[in-house]
Amino acid sequence: MQNNNRKQNGQGRNNNNYKKKNQGPQHQQQQQQTQYQSPQYQQQQPQSKRNTQGREFRRIKEERKERERLRQFEQQKQEEFFNWFSSISLYNETIHSIIQQFQSVDNLEEAFFKLRINANQCESYITLLRMLGDARLDNYINMILRSQSFNTQITERCTLLLIYQNSIQYMNQELEIMYKLFSTLKLNDYMTLKQSSISSLYNLLKIIELYNPQLQKQAAKIMTDFDNFLKQIYNSAKVLEWREIPIYPVALEFFSYNKKPNQLFGKLEILPKENITFDRYIDYHFNLIREDYILELRDAIISVNESGFEFVDKEKTSNIGLYQNIELLSAGMSNSDLSWKIQVEQFTMDGRKQKQINWDKTKKLSSGSLICLTNIECFPLIFGVITRRDERQFQYKKNGKIQLEFKFLDPNASIMQLLNLFSQKTILMQYEGLVEPILYYLEALKQKVSIPFQSIIIENQKAVGFPQYLNKNCYFDIDLSYGKQYQGVKFNIFQQPWPQLNTSLDASQLNAVKLMLQKEVALIQGPPGTGKTYCGALAVRMLYQNLQKNDFPILIVCFTNHALDQFLEHILNFVPIDQVARLGGASKNPLLKECQIRCRQKVEFEFKDFNKLKKDISKIIQRMLNYDYKIKPQDIQKYWKELYDSIISNFLDDNELNEDYLFEDGKETLVKYWINQQKPEENKIVRGYLNGMHKYFRMDQYYEDAQQFENLQKTPGLIQQQHDDSDDDLDEYLDSEDEAVYNNNYKEMKFDSLGIDSAIQKFNENHQNQNLLHYQYQTIEKIKGYLNTQGSNPWFLSPVDIREIIIYCECLKYQNDSLKFGNLYKEFVEQSNKLKDLYDEKEIQILNSMKIVGATVTGVAKQTNKLQRLNSKIMVIEEAAEVLESHVASILTSNLQHLILIGDHQQLKPSIKNYFLQEKLKANVSLFERLFLNQIPSVTLTSQRRMKTKFADFIRIIYGDLYQDHYDIQKQNEIQIVGLEKDLVFFNHKWLEAQHENSKENKQEASMIFEMVQYLLKCGYKETQISVLTLYLKQAQVIKRKFYNANQPKVKVQTVDNYQGEENDIVIISLVRNNNKNNLGYIKIDNRINVALSRARLGLYVFGNFDFIFNSSAIGSAWQKIILLAKAKNCLNDYINTKCIPHGNLQIVKQPDDWIKIKPKLCNKKCLKTFANCNHLCNKDCHISDCHPAQSCSFQCDRIIDCGHKCKLFCRDKCKCNEIVDLNLPCNHKIRALCGTDPLSQKCHEKQEISFSKCNHKSEFLCYQREKYIYKCQSICQKKLPCGHICDKLCSVDCGFCVNKCQKPLPCGHENKCQNLCFQNCSPCEVSVLTNLKCGHTAEFSCSQQKQQILTHLCQQPCNKKRLCGHYDQVCKNKCNEQCSPCQKLVQRTLSCGHKIDVRCHDADYIVQNTNCVKQCEKPRKCGHDSACKSYCYQPCSPCLFMIKKKLGCGHTIDVECYKENQQHQCQEKCEKKRACKHDQKCKNLCFEVCSPCEEIISHTFKCGHTLKFQCHSSQESISNFSCNEPCILKRKCGHTDPCLAKCYQNQCSPCQEMVIKQLDCGHKIQIKCFEYNQKQQCLNPCNKIRECGHIYPCKKICYEKCDPCLQDVLKSLNCGHHHLIKCNVFDQPIVCKEECIKTRQCGHQYPCTNPCFQECTPCRQIIQLKLNCGHVIDIECSHSILAQSNYICKLQCIRRRACGHNFPCFNMCFKKDECTPCQFQTNKALDCGHQLQIPCFQQNQKIKALCDQPCNKARPCGHKVICLKKCYEPCTPCNEKCEINLPCGHLRFIDCYQKMDLNFLKELKCMFPCKKKPQCGHNQICSKKCYQQCDPCQTEVRLLLRCGHLQKAICSENPANIECTQNCKLMLPCGHPCKSQCGKPCSKCEEPFLKIFPACHHQRVVKCYEQTQQLVCIQQVPFIYACKKHTIQLPCFHATQLQPKCEKCKDCIIF
Repeated sequence: MQNNNRKQNGQGRNNNNYKKKNQGPQHQQQQQQTQYQSPQYQQQQPQSKRNTQGREFRRIKEERKERERLRQFEQQKQEEFFNWFSSISLYNETIHSIIQQFQSVDNLEEAFFKLRINANQCESYITLLRMLGDARLDNYINMILRSQSFNTQITERCTLLLIYQNSIQYMNQELEIMYKLFSTLKLNDYMTLKQSSISSLYNLLKIIELYNPQLQKQAAKIMTDFDNFLKQIYNSAKVLEWREIPIYPVALEFFSYNKKPNQLFGKLEILPKENITFDRYIDYHFNLIREDYILELRDAIISVNESGFEFVDKEKTSNIGLYQNIELLSAGMSNSDLSWKIQVEQFTMDGRKQKQINWDKTKKLSSGSLICLTNIECFPLIFGVITRRDERQFQYKKNGKIQLEFKFLDPNASIMQLLNLFSQKTILMQYEGLVEPILYYLEALKQKVSIPFQSIIIENQKAVGFPQYLNKNCYFDIDLSYGKQYQGVKFNIFQQPWPQLNTSLDASQLNAVKLMLQKEVALIQGPPGTGKTYCGALAVRMLYQNLQKNDFPILIVCFTNHALDQFLEHILNFVPIDQVARLGGASKNPLLKECQIRCRQKVEFEFKDFNKLKKDISKIIQRMLNYDYKIKPQDIQKYWKELYDSIISNFLDDNELNEDYLFEDGKETLVKYWINQQKPEENKIVRGYLNGMHKYFRMDQYYEDAQQFENLQKTPGLIQQQHDDSDDDLDEYLDSEDEAVYNNNYKEMKFDSLGIDSAIQKFNENHQNQNLLHYQYQTIEKIKGYLNTQGSNPWFLSPVDIREIIIYCECLKYQNDSLKFGNLYKEFVEQSNKLKDLYDEKEIQILNSMKIVGATVTGVAKQTNKLQRLNSKIMVIEEAAEVLESHVASILTSNLQHLILIGDHQQLKPSIKNYFLQEKLKANVSLFERLFLNQIPSVTLTSQRRMKTKFADFIRIIYGDLYQDHYDIQKQNEIQIVGLEKDLVFFNHKWLEAQHENSKENKQEASMIFEMVQYLLKCGYKETQISVLTLYLKQAQVIKRKFYNANQPKVKVQTVDNYQGEENDIVIISLVRNNNKNNLGYIKIDNRINVALSRARLGLYVFGNFDFIFNSSAIGSAWQKIILLAKAKNCLNDYINTKCIPHGNLQIVKQPDDWIKIKPKLCNKKCLKTFANCNHLCNKDCHISDCHPAQSCSFQCDRIIDCGHKCKLFCRDKCKCNEIVDLNLPCNHKIRALCGTDPLSQKCHEKQEISFSKCNHKSEFLCYQREKYIYKCQSICQKKLPCGHICDKLCSVDCGFCVNKCQKPLPCGHENKCQNLCFQNCSPCEVSVLTNLKCGHTAEFSCSQQKQQILTHLCQQPCNKKRLCGHYDQVCKNKCNEQCSPCQKLVQRTLSCGHKIDVRCHDADYIVQNTNCVKQCEKPRKCGHDSACKSYCYQPCSPCLFMIKKKLGCGHTIDVECYKENQQHQCQEKCEKKRACKHDQKCKNLCFEVCSPCEEIISHTFKCGHTLKFQCHSSQESISNFSCNEPCILKRKCGHTDPCLAKCYQNQCSPCQEMVIKQLDCGHKIQIKCFEYNQKQQCLNPCNKIRECGHIYPCKKICYEKCDPCLQDVLKSLNCGHHHLIKCNVFDQPIVCKEECIKTRQCGHQYPCTNPCFQECTPCRQIIQLKLNCGHVIDIECSHSILAQSNYICKLQCIRRRACGHNFPCFNMCFKKDECTPCQFQTNKALDCGHQLQIPCFQQNQKIKALCDQPCNKARPCGHKVICLKKCYEPCTPCNEKCEINLPCGHLRFIDCYQKMDLNFLKELKCMFPCKKKPQCGHNQICSKKCYQQCDPCQTEVRLLLRCGHLQKAICSENPANIECTQNCKLMLPCGHPCKSQCGKPCSKCEEPFLKIFPACHHQRVVKCYEQTQQLVCIQQVPFIYACKKHTIQLPCFHATQLQPKCEKCKDCIIF
């Protein structure tokens, strides 16, 4: 009732506000004038504001009280439900009583959700589910299966059975109970069961089967039955379940039955081509995406589950990263999620070695990856997503630890399972791929209710209409010029043809633009380089220009961020940047970063409650980590109420007492004695004699030691192991765009630590184990059995059993904390999503105001909720052929009207992670390709503008002759590659590939490419101009590492799959494959070939074994055609020729090392060009230079300088004399300097001396410092000052004041030193002086401030004044200088209603006046009924619910509540009124409703004679609108008897369908229908016309079509003598002969010419022998032999004889005329040490310092006989003999002998013995540190005296000054009331109520205490009489005395 009144009041206020708003500006202006006319307006405003604030404060206070009351009421209801539920297993409940109880609960699911765990709960669940299963109540069963408390109980029970499986007596019975719990449910749908804790039971049975063969035999039948039951669950999976399937993995999915992995949710079947529904379509794509990301992880987990982690199947886990020994480091919370920070180690359980990983580059454990935390038995499975990985990984470098952060994937994840996991042998499994985008796609699909263009996408219809928004206007301004300003021509875009427009588009591009504007679904196929992005941007520009008045943005979607940036860069040329928005933060363009929308404005959100929620979560986690559970009596009552009641009742019965004998809190004290295993003491908890405790705690114990299952126990940490040589990662060094996106996303996620690091550290140090987390199951079950028997007494139990009960209760508290965490975490996720939605609202408004919105496919899926509310009707998808149809289906928004798909399905196809699924379901077909093959209207672009013609010829093999070059390509064809002979090379080699686990590599091929790139870079190309592509990830990694090590990161190295859409000047392709199995692998796919060969603009170089590729390819395949074309173009070689730019020489490269030998762009000749102005010849090797300026000449200069000396510099330098001569300075001294030096620029350094007469000081100085020293003395003064100090300034400076420290005594006589300088006044004395105060207390002041401080000092001693109220027992808690604290004495007062209340003395009067009585209302009702009032005393009575009889107007009588007697009621009886049509048919409606229509059947005959029947209620309308539908019977004009299919009312016969024969003009006869005889027909018979050429080549066209060209083969003779077989239709066209050349060479050799016939012959390369002038004979090509004799430089080895007579060869070349290289023949030379040394011959006559490398045999100075391991010439190795030394602390220590002489080592030597020192405080604490370390701070708990005077518990070592006092402040405020702030904090204003009496009017008003000193006015309403003496008005009191307002009700009022 109160709520309703509040709502009505709220509505009234809203209505008043509405009226005020609608009164208009004139009325508001009048009100303002009236206000400003008032002289008290300035005072009125603050008072009115205070009144409004007061009302608002009271309203909020009342609402809080109401919410608290409702919360307490709900809590009471929940407690009642909890008590009832706990007793189900103890009492015989029937199914009817259970259902009745369920129906009485308002929100049953929430009641189960909030249900806490207690001792009997598991049995209650088992009993309840058995009864509900028998009754087949699926809705209640599913509700329980979803509840967290149920799943926690079942998981815990299964864990206990697992741990104590060898100790439980009736284990098979326990297993049967758990099995029947699930198997007897008899559910129609297993969806909820699959997601429940049934997986815990399966894991239990699996481990028993593996490790407990004896128990397996006993439970064999249960295991068999459970397998059958599991099979039944798996077989229940069916199609169309996608709405109920969870998007995250579920534990039961990762088990196999019958040793086969199965799909638990849904069925994945190939979609049929016809009759597809929306649900079937979404179901397929949902299951495909979900199964794709789960399948590999599921196979891996099942594999390691069966084989164990010691024998991991590397094939099954190839895409799964394995790690071990998980350790918790920290936990943190942002506003979006809860994150856990952990560290792991590399997996080594199966004997594998650790790998050396570069964490700066690798994608291992990257952000956004799916991980699974588990143990070695693969249960539990906790799934999460990595949010951040430490990129530096300092711990990894130290001890192999890898640190990362993750969040839960499933919001229902159990923190108890997570924390329990850390005490076991843990495993972390990572699915190597980003999972978050997949979750976005799945979530988007789940939210789908429809899909646009359903007829085209789902129903496969080919008819495509125009966009719906064109209904309003189809006239567009079209501008195809792409100029800066849009100058369009307006016309109907559907007209044919379009008018002539200025454009650079080719015909196919123009058709593409038309299609994109006209069709609601448009497909544009863009082969490489044809400008599909340009066309798409142009179409968007026209849509933007013509639709910008509309209120919807155009959505641009691209597959990659790179493509999105390219598209948006086009758009920014014609759309203002403030109208473009880019979603996502991975743009590399600074301009596009300005387009990113990041709206974080202030939102209305309860941050205070949200932060409190996070704090509560933090406390629970900390408590669970510390396992801080101390059992108190109220815990026994809460978690085991039956035990609590039994403890009290048995004690009272044993001692013949009743509850009246117990003291206050006696029950809790009694239970506390039982918890501590102590007998209660007399007169402490009970009044009376205790004589029944002789049997207490003497019963035999139930506890027995139990054997635990030890397989899961944690092992010690991993010792640092050797790293594997194969330290490579497949993904290392490769750029990953997606990873960059998610790293950026998670960098924005703030990680606020929960402050529980100390708890986590303690958790890790204690190695928390199973004994802490679980109780002993068998013991507790026996104790429960005993306590449930009649006559049991908990006081008889042994202390050991009671301790087990306490452990059990601790475990229950731990489990309940886990439930609380789950509930709070769900609430946190809801609040976090709510906050995100609030931020999104503003962002949606901004996006709707934009004209262009760009995003990637993943970005759109991530923002699905936001974009669904975006009013976008146009979507453009670039790279559509690379996007999975599943992904496109997920991002299509519901309000879409126009879809443009741009792509090329003949380039890269989309792919899913799992190859098996892709092949099985043909899932690599995009929506673009499917619609294209379905013949949806599309356009293929045909003109390429990217690559040279010779490159495009290879692409034409795939696209055919329609793929043409644009005319601009001719200019590009002329550009050559600097430093290389050819711009197109297919390099053919024989290097074999190397095998890798997951990929392929060819290291020699990689080295060849790397060296080639180095050569090109030296030739002047930039790193960004070169791209290296490969089809294998491993090869890309190998090549990328080479460039990374060479510090060339800008060279783009990428796989072909990641390079679509990009291009570069020079592209080098590594094909890798070359093996003995003829296995081509990826490179045989035409799509990849197409992409690889179409990326280069200027230079294309392909490396591979093309003989192997040709032989391994299928006949007629693309590779065979490409290789044949490469041979025809003479670009398939086993070498690459470099080209010298200055001379044009060619050099051959066949091996990687050949590149190093060749100079970039140069050859091996000398330059020999003349330098300008000096006539010297350049003797450098060949280099590029058009001119040789004199500045570059390196010869010696031979010119004579003006001074007469000869220039000794190089010719390139400016002439300058370097001779040293004597130079005369102005001071007449001489120095040595360079010829031509200016004397004034030199300083004279001759020494001089000067003596000053005034001070007698002498100074020495250098000659050039003369001016500084001759005028002023630079010596120290040393004079004695008046104060006695010595002056330390310069002699030439005035002594001035003394600045030394003051040493004068203080005038007060105290001995403390002055702090000022000597010339200053002395500093104040700070000595403390004890002073007597006026109040009698004493205080200490500083000596200098005593007189001043005694006047202002406030005494801080406790107050001892007597109270005015007379309650002297209430001690004042304030200080002496403060007003006394309020009296807290409880007194009794009577309210106005007669009820009495207890209140505090100091505020009794105020509370009596302002308190509402909250006791139950007892007032009699006005109606006289005895219905009890449910309101409180102060509230209006609740409505009377007494039932009375009321007679309605229709005559019926109804029963209503008393308070509804005067309300209008509708009669619910059946209608009995008579019908107007007088039919007897009964009305079907209720009495108050209009009668139902009469359905009586009547007949009517029409004019045509036909009779028809109608229902009575619609007969008149039906007859008037009736048309006769009987068949027509008229005769036809053609005379045929074909029946007419028209109806009687149509008056026209249907067309005659009789078949007749008609002869056409071509002579053919056709059979047609009669009505088609006069129409013109086209002959559809095959053509039989005679060709003009006379050939009888059949025409394949239809008769009415033009004949196709004659393709008869004819032989044509050419002028060169060759004959060509060509088609007849091209006989007259000229033919270029491309046959092999057969001309005879002039040299007579028969060396074959490799050029085609139409080209000049290639040079003769026949090898001949030529004898040179030096005598050597060389092999040379015939074409080079003419010039070789004169120009050839013989590079053979020198053969001259040496002077020393040795036959050691000379290594010089023949053409060099220098001396022979030094003789290296080995000879002996004697050393000083006596050893013989071998040296080369040429060193015999040289003075060399030879070092003897023989083993050392010198004696050590220390006398030890330790062998020296060094060489003879080296210093001896240090002596490592162990010697004993005494440390300063007294301990003995052994060190190496050589360390005794190392003083630094001895200084740093630390004693590692345990410390035995005692703490200075005297406490008996043992120090845990080492001897050299500082002792541990004393941790003994003591009571410390704080500065404020309070005593507080603290640690002994803590500083009292740093401890914050938590007690209440004892100071009194000036008003006399006590301060309510915390001690140490500033006192707040006093808000105690105070009754103020206004002297002028004697009115009273309650104000706050601090308002006493403020100027207040009386606002009590009083009547005011107008001057007319007729009318009155209620005004505030202070207005009535000051104002004389005008009466508005009459006109005789006097205006003052």
